[in-house]
Amino acid sequence: MKNYNSKIEMTRTVIPNAHRVIPNAHRVIPNAHRVIPNLFRDLVVKMLKPSFVQDYGRAQRVQHDKKILIYLLFFLSLLTFNLGHVSAQAILPLQVSPARQEIELDPMGKGAVNVKFFNLTDSPLSGTIKVADFTVTDKDGTPRIIDNTSQASPRFSGSAWVKTNYDRVTIPANDVLTVQARINVPENVRPGGRYIAVYFEPELTVGRPIGQTVKEGALGISPRIASLVFVRVKGQVTEQAVASRFFATTFQEYGPVTVTTEILNRGDYHIRPRGVITMANMFDGLVDQSKLEEINIFPDASREYTNKVGTKWMFGRYKINLVASYGDTGKAIAQSMYVYVMPWKVITVILIALILIILMSRHFYQNLIARQHILGERIEKESSEIERLKEKLRGRDE
Repeated sequence: MKNYNSKIEMTRTVIPNAHRVIPNAHRVIPNAHRVIPNLFRDLVVKMLKPSFVQDYGRAQRVQHDKKILIYLLFFLSLLTFNLGHVSAQAILPLQVSPARQEIELDPMGKGAVNVKFFNLTDSPLSGTIKVADFTVTDKDGTPRIIDNTSQASPRFSGSAWVKTNYDRVTIPANDVLTVQARINVPENVRPGGRYIAVYFEPELTVGRPIGQTVKEGALGISPRIASLVFVRVKGQVTEQAVASRFFATTFQEYGPVTVTTEILNRGDYHIRPRGVITMANMFDGLVDQSKLEEINIFPDASREYTNKVGTKWMFGRYKINLVASYGDTGKAIAQSMYVYVMPWKVITVILIALILIILMSRHFYQNLIARQHILGERIEKESSEIERLKEKLRGRDE
C-alpha cells in the first residue's frame, strides 16, 4: 500500500501547478466541460492506474512525460480558449434595423433617425449605445468605426452632432430596443456627406481590437453591431469621380475577357455609379455587354468591379468600352481599350494539319504525274512498236 501511494504521489508531480496553466478557465469558457467532456478527468484516472506507473517507472521517462503533458495542457488551453471565444460570439445573436439609412438636412437643421436593436437570446443583454464616425478605406467598401474622434476627417465627421436617448441599456430577452438619434447640424458647415455609426456594444469579457472593421448590420469578431447613418448637408456639393483603373489582359488565347475597373470618388458625397462594359469586334459589331454592380463609393475611397465579356471562342482584335454615370447631375465616366483574342494553339494545330495535307497532296500529285509520264512513255513506245510491225506487214503483202 505504501508503494502504491508513493507511485500516486510521483504521478501527481507529472502535472504540477496545472491550475496555473489555465487560470480561471471556468470563467473564460463557462461551457468548456461540454466542449471537451471529462478530458482531464480521464487523463488523471489513467495516470493513477498502477499499470501506467509501471510503464513509466523510470525517472528519465517521467521527466520526458512531464514535458509532453505540459505541452499538451498548453495546447488544450489555447484550443479551449478559442472555442470559448467562438462560443461567446455564437451566444450573441443580435440584429439591427435598418442596417443603413440616409437623411438630408439644411445647415442649422434638425432631424432624427430611429435604430432598432433586436435581442434574440433567452436572457437580457446589457451594454452601451454609442455614436462614432466611420470611414471606408478599402476597395471592398467595408466600414471602419473610428473610436477616436481626433482621427476622423473633419470634412466627413458628424458624430458630434448626434445625441441618443439612451446611454447604458439592457435589452430584455427576445425583445427589441428602439434608439432615437437626434441630429443637430451646426451653422456654416460645408455641404456634403457626414458618415455616422450608431452601435450597441454588449458588456462581454471578450476583448475587441482597437479601430476594428465592421459590416453594415453584421456581428463580426467584435461584439458590436452598428447601423450606418448617411447625413447629407444641403448645398453645392462637389461631384467628381474617375476610373483610376481599367484593365484587361491584352492578349488572350480564349475568352471571355475579365475586365477590372476601379472607380475613385473625389467628391463630397458618396456616389452609386450606373454603367455598362461593352465589347465590339473589328467591324464595330456588339459582341457582349455586362452591367456594373450598383454599389456605394464613399468620398476619398474607391471600389473595384470585376466583369466578364465575350465568349470562349473568339478571334481578332476587340474594343472594350466603359460608360458610366453618377451623381445628381449624371456626370459620365468613359474609358476604352483594345484586347486581342487568338486561340493560337488551335490555330497552330490547324496550320500544321493544313501543311501536312498540302505536302501529302503534292506528293500524291507528283507521284500521279510521274506515273502518267511513265505510262505515256510506255504507250508511245508501244505505239511505235505497233507502227513498226504494221510496216513489216505491209512489206510482206507487197
